Amino acid sequence: MMDTFIQISIYDQDRTVGELEQIIDLAFNRIEKIERITDNYDDSSFISLINREAGERAIALDTVMYDLILASNNIYKLSDGAFDITIETVKQQWNFSPENPRIPGDSLLKQQLKWIGTNHIYLNNRSMNFNSSETKIDLGAIAKGYAIDQAIEVLKKNGIKDAMVNAGGDLRAICSDLTRGKRCVWIKHPRKFDVLYGYFRMDEGSVATSGDYERYFIYDSVRYHHILDPKTGYPARKCVSVTIQASTATEADGLATAIFVLGPNRGLELINRLPNVEGIIIYEKDGKLEWKASSGFRNRFKMNL
Repeated sequence: MMDTFIQISIYDQDRTVGELEQIIDLAFNRIEKIERITDNYDDSSFISLINREAGERAIALDTVMYDLILASNNIYKLSDGAFDITIETVKQQWNFSPENPRIPGDSLLKQQLKWIGTNHIYLNNRSMNFNSSETKIDLGAIAKGYAIDQAIEVLKKNGIKDAMVNAGGDLRAICSDLTRGKRCVWIKHPRKFDVLYGYFRMDEGSVATSGDYERYFIYDSVRYHHILDPKTGYPARKCVSVTIQASTATEADGLATAIFVLGPNRGLELINRLPNVEGIIIYEKDGKLEWKASSGFRNRFKMNL
């Protein structure tokens, strides 16, 4: 689901396996519902309807879409536009498949950048429309985190006190004495396959990572990846990998993308300004990988030497 493998783990000593499996199924059903709403590649999804018609009329938003738009707008403001869901118009000009890559020309990107920016979105109560039919939205940088949060809420409503939802490395955990002090979160090495860069311990909270190694192709020795800078329309170049820990997976997911675009210096400044947010930024300097960590992470993060 959500273009990745999703794992739900429950730690419970009081209920039968059958009871726990029923609860897990409810959580997966919730994720599946969110995917049906936010999937840009499904013409029948709600987001596809919005992208087709919001330039012509106001669209009444359901709770999922309304929550996601509000969360996205908040991260847009915090990051000075580094996170922008209207990037879809530019994203459509690229193809990051290694088998069939496509790099748009400067003039095409410049033309499409006119439709980027939340100033093109009008939100009135629970309805939304665009000021142009050219504007499109993409929630791929935040919907997975939201789905993780919703799955955790389903588990909690069914009495689960210790669990983890892991969607391709983006995760949220709640804990009891069964797992307290035992959970490590590992960060992938961004340049070595199947190698771990380092880890930190976390009992409860959310983690999300954005990296230039997830979807990319290399052309003329240049790496082109899917995390686009809304200001230029080209892949953001200042970071290699950004891992964010936050209270919710929605926040961690969106901030990981925003800080990747901002780069190590501005990104770290933003992390250190936000309450209950920590982060590790991996970047290249003189051909070598280096990392910076927020004030609360410097002593917690351990390199995998």
